[in-house]
Amino acid sequence: MRILKPVISNLLLVSVAACASAALNPADSVARLEQQQKANPTAAGVNRSLGIAYYEVKRYPDARRALESAAKIDPKDGTTSLYLGLTDEELGDLPAAKAAYSSYIQFGRTSRVRSQLQSRLAALTRKELVADAKATVAQERAIAGQAGDARTIAVLPLRFSGADTTLKPLERGLADLLTTDLARSSQLTLVERTRMQAIIDEISLQQSGATDAGTNVRVGKLIKAGRVVQGSILQVDPNNVNVTAGVVNVSTSQVQGTAQSSNLLEQIFSLEKDLALKLFTELGVTLTPAERNAIEQRPTRSLAAFIAYSNGLKAGDEGRYDDASRFFNDAVRIDPNFGAAQTKSAEAKAIAAGAQVSAATVESSLKGSTEGGVVNAAKGGNTASNTSSGLGSSAQTAAADLNPSASGSATGGASSSGGSGGASQPGQVDPASAGTGSDNPTGTAKVTIVITRPRTP
Repeated sequence: MRILKPVISNLLLVSVAACASAALNPADSVARLEQQQKANPTAAGVNRSLGIAYYEVKRYPDARRALESAAKIDPKDGTTSLYLGLTDEELGDLPAAKAAYSSYIQFGRTSRVRSQLQSRLAALTRKELVADAKATVAQERAIAGQAGDARTIAVLPLRFSGADTTLKPLERGLADLLTTDLARSSQLTLVERTRMQAIIDEISLQQSGATDAGTNVRVGKLIKAGRVVQGSILQVDPNNVNVTAGVVNVSTSQVQGTAQSSNLLEQIFSLEKDLALKLFTELGVTLTPAERNAIEQRPTRSLAAFIAYSNGLKAGDEGRYDDASRFFNDAVRIDPNFGAAQTKSAEAKAIAAGAQVSAATVESSLKGSTEGGVVNAAKGGNTASNTSSGLGSSAQTAAADLNPSASGSATGGASSSGGSGGASQPGQVDPASAGTGSDNPTGTAKVTIVITRPRTP
């Protein structure tokens, strides 16, 4: 006896199937998937689902093993990469988490998640600097005995003295300009400013940006620099400044040479260029004409824009990334051609946004997507396809659950799981037909299942 069924969409079917899966508690889901994995250990989907299930119950080492197995079988599966990254974060393996998130950005299908992970990568890079600084300071005794390369140079924040405290952020701004200009020479390797700042912060070497000769040498040893550049900014009067910089040999703690330059505050960029050229002489570097021309380039000609930029550096060093972004934006507003400020603004925005990304926000962004369906299936102890065809398969399975007729009217022909040889069972009469006797056994009916291709959010 055939039964008329309403037209249903695959989304309704998958929703019902998901509800059925949700009835399993996390431990039962893990147990079910472990059995599937034992039966089919080389199936990428099974290992992926098992890894997600392990992640949900906080069995992170087990989750990593299962997800790594899935990634080896199918290295282009975005959902695997996503949960591998989340797992690596929980385990404190930041480099591995960054690699996994980068893989998702390349292969993942959900645009909102890709955007979140782009920001998360920026935040993790900064977090990694802090972790590396902690590890470096912890190994200080071993590192202290290793001589740094004489061509590796670190420019530390300068010390400001003067009545106008609004100029104090120039401690970082001028050091940043000197780092950029000294890096123009192919004969030198400059230590990244943010890496050096992380070391300074970790050992609490400075208060409000100030350092001294003894602590500067210690920083130089920790970052394996052969020489450090340290110095001071003196505001002589409201309109004039004097900048002095010295080159210190890290291994001997001796000052090898000094450079000094004075000028009007409004001419601070000319002052910095003059100082940089003198430092090259003290460092024993002969510039090529091309390098000298590059050094003569000015990032901005606006003192106000540069002070805003310097404030942004200070805010970023202190972890105030929203404030840093605003300062950098101010610098760009004053000078729209200030390229370094534009770059720093984007970085600060990404770090601030990335700090807000969590497993909960990522999973929220997955809702309604194909990848979200894969995750939901894993939480329910099932394995789902990560392709659009997987939804059709899930719909067919759900339809079979809703329509117990083994004649297959609604699902295209299903067989009894318990019967021998897969023989079809007689159709079942629905209650309305049984009550009215109006069902026509010779009649036919058409049941339509609408399958729509899911869109990537």
